[in-house]
Amino acid sequence: GPRWAVGVAADALPGTYDLTVTATYEWGRSRTHATVTSTVTALVLAPPPGGEVALSSLEWASATNGWGPVERDTSNGEQAAGDGGPITIGGQVYERGLGAHAPGEILYYLGGRCSSFTTDVGLDDEKTANGSASFIIQANNEVVAQSGTLTVADPAMTLTADVTGATWLRLVTDPGPTTDSDHTDWAEPTITCETR
Repeated sequence: GPRWAVGVAADALPGTYDLTVTATYEWGRSRTHATVTSTVTALVLAPPPGGEVALSSLEWASATNGWGPVERDTSNGEQAAGDGGPITIGGQVYERGLGAHAPGEILYYLGGRCSSFTTDVGLDDEKTANGSASFIIQANNEVVAQSGTLTVADPAMTLTADVTGATWLRLVTDPGPTTDSDHTDWAEPTITCETR
């Protein structure tokens, strides 16, 4: 059948856009016709700005989370959006970060313009028992840093990764033996990129 290509205008701002597509077609000797309308959502991405940038200030390309949504600058909380508290690992409170829950994955577009990524990782203090998870940083699909298994009893661990030339940054959390209380924090996640 016919195919169409949709381009992005040079001045389009990053974000999501709903595109409505209407197709009218006819068939047979009687020239019977029909019209079908469908809406698709397009995601326009842009690489991060130059310098050191808090990852939680950027839009992710996609996010999956084991319990409720990923939260910006707060812990995971429970299933509702916006129900987390301050990101806290081992008694240390962080102003910025991503509150998540294993298993999960947060994907960011880097566009090949960034060089390094650093973050503290750990299980949030909002849960005091059972939680355990490992943190994995991937540049494209290659593992560039990982924590091993951390528990609610462990202090924060700093991970630093070389992401030079990577198109995608993937933050993955794998649960421990169970997903019970696996409230994971990416605390003060910072990406360093070249100035345009």
